[in-house]
Amino acid sequence: MPIVHIYTTEGWVSPARKRMMIEKVTNAVVEAEGLPQVRDMTYVVIHDVPDGGWGFQGRVYLKKDFASHIPPDPTES
Repeated sequence: MPIVHIYTTEGWVSPARKRMMIEKVTNAVVEAEGLPQVRDMTYVVIHDVPDGGWGFQGRVYLKKDFASHIPPDPTES
């Protein structure tokens, strides 16, 4: 049973983007496994890390540090 964990800063990923990520990551797992029935056993968990809970190279990063890079919502069809 594949379980994929994705960590992101709280407020970075909108609900629409989370839905898209879950769908695409699930598709990637099914493709990697080569077994269509794996879809029914695949879990994707998105963890929202509170602001200030990220660090890189010994420095704490806040949402304001990368707010200009927040991606737009995907277009839903």
